Amino acid sequence: MNKLTVLSAAILAGFSSVALSAPPPAVPDMYLNGPSSLQFQGLNLSAAEKAGYALAEGVMQMAEATILAKNSCTAAAGSYAITDFYASGDVGPEGAPSNTVTVLSPGGSFTIQAELGINDAFRGQTMTLKTPTGGQLGTTALKEFSNAVSFNAAGTMMVAEGSVKAKGVNNIYDLFQLKIIKDFYRDDAEGIVLPGERVPVIYDWGLQSVSKLGYPLNKYWQRSKSLRDDGLEGYTHFVKDRLVGATSCRIDLYTTGSNNADFFSQSGTLTISTVKPNVAPVPAL
Repeated sequence: MNKLTVLSAAILAGFSSVALSAPPPAVPDMYLNGPSSLQFQGLNLSAAEKAGYALAEGVMQMAEATILAKNSCTAAAGSYAITDFYASGDVGPEGAPSNTVTVLSPGGSFTIQAELGINDAFRGQTMTLKTPTGGQLGTTALKEFSNAVSFNAAGTMMVAEGSVKAKGVNNIYDLFQLKIIKDFYRDDAEGIVLPGERVPVIYDWGLQSVSKLGYPLNKYWQRSKSLRDDGLEGYTHFVKDRLVGATSCRIDLYTTGSNNADFFSQSGTLTISTVKPNVAPVPAL
């Protein structure tokens, strides 16, 4: 049984019982020997990959704020096009326009840019995500999005803390805070076999909190699976399920295209739906 299957089964088992005294899920088997697992070694995320994954998280955070602003997952539900999703990995303010993603929706669009700091081989790399102008996701107006992202030196752990203002049902802008912690690892055993080699799959999993005016309201379970374009088309698949909040809500980002050491260039779809984790598992994850 693979590692994410164990994690999924453990978490979903908690949903199968209404008993409040249910024990917490067991630690996934990949962590049984502690953090020294070989799966965390040899990941070597490029600056372009790190920017691409951070931008994907930014898109999903905008969706999380939209869901809370509408006070309804049903009202926010829909599929939205992800375009101009490109990351060069260039650092500094001048590099921000080449580290960007745009989401299109019937009501409008929004764009996020990433300004990368210089990579420190001993500490890691930081970047700041911002929206150059205001925007919309569906009918929800969004503005002043900012997100401080940090990767550790090995590129295996990412934390982010940001905020965004979203116009709510009372027609005023509410301030939402967004926090996430996640780790990346490679799985050679589940990679795609090509003649003479196996291309590894890159996974991540973590947790996300969403607060309003500084008070926590929602908690999401986050996981992803991605593939570099080493002889075949790459893809990036991020999924978040709301574990604490008013109703079940899933945010699903899926893009395809290039993902290599030189640049990240993909396009795809952002989907918000009201499915439950135990009713609609994600086969790929």
